[in-house]
Amino acid sequence: MQIGFYFYFKKIKVYGKEKLPKKGGVILSPNHQNGVIDPFIVGVDYGDEITSLTRADIFGGLLHKAFTAMKMIPVYRIRDGYNSLKNNDSIFDLCYSLLGKGKPVQIFSEGRQHENYYLMPISKGSSRMALTAQKMFPKQNIYIIPIGINYSNRRNPLAFIHLVYGDPIKIKEFIDKDLPEVKQINNIRDELTIRMKKCLWLPEKNEQNINQYSYINNLSGKESFEEIRNSLNMVSSYKESRELNKIEKIFSFAGYLLNLPFLLITNKVLSKIDDVVYYGTIKLVCGIFLLPLWWAILILITNFMNIQYSLIIVLASIITLYIRQINRNIIYNSKKL
Repeated sequence: MQIGFYFYFKKIKVYGKEKLPKKGGVILSPNHQNGVIDPFIVGVDYGDEITSLTRADIFGGLLHKAFTAMKMIPVYRIRDGYNSLKNNDSIFDLCYSLLGKGKPVQIFSEGRQHENYYLMPISKGSSRMALTAQKMFPKQNIYIIPIGINYSNRRNPLAFIHLVYGDPIKIKEFIDKDLPEVKQINNIRDELTIRMKKCLWLPEKNEQNINQYSYINNLSGKESFEEIRNSLNMVSSYKESRELNKIEKIFSFAGYLLNLPFLLITNKVLSKIDDVVYYGTIKLVCGIFLLPLWWAILILITNFMNIQYSLIIVLASIITLYIRQINRNIIYNSKKL
């Protein structure tokens, strides 16, 4: 899976990792824009074994076993049925135990996934868990780490990412015996909101969001986090569209023909998905598992000619698919303007 990320994405830049505490129980709190890719992005970079709370409705069948193997555990919401909420008791007890032992837990504090680049209102869940764990294990230091996952394009391959770790929130500093617990939780949540916004290219919704989205989609990936953030503050209008030239169209068509079975299967799977937030996840998974299989089949099909010709065809398939995706991103970004 880790290798697949580095092929699927053009570039992943990490900022602020030096801020992570060396010891203590850590709640990782990223924003949530890109389905199952989000927890994997943080998990791959963080380097330690992370237990990640995930919406319960995506568990089932083979996925349940796969998610469990990857330390993803279901958390139930009212929409999953009121009676199912009692299942959270054992889940939260596990999280408290992990935090008390100094292990990391990942929670998406927005409480939902979305397609906005800016931060949605965050729930009290992560703040409540952090405060409860700190009171249960007073000798342990519990932290919440604000994290921003910034995608130049969430739906398509070859996008780049800025993964930004913010300043840790030390929960002991928010314990105040003179305040009711709900007020302490709200104080933590308010501080988490402030610090998460500092980790995003676009911290808040504003009237220029459409132009800012277009600007982001057309970035090269060479820009730093601060450069993008500062540039977006000055964007009032943006337009940069173009059509493919003949050579680009030829390479795109070749990439389509040489990878037709893979593309047809991927598009068929995508047609069954109602939530567009999962498009990136589906494309990543199909690429990891189906592309190597298709290229192996292509070698077998063309091997009757000559092994060298066979390898040349597979190499052409890979190169033209890469070019095709670059060209598709150009078209996609132009249509969004």
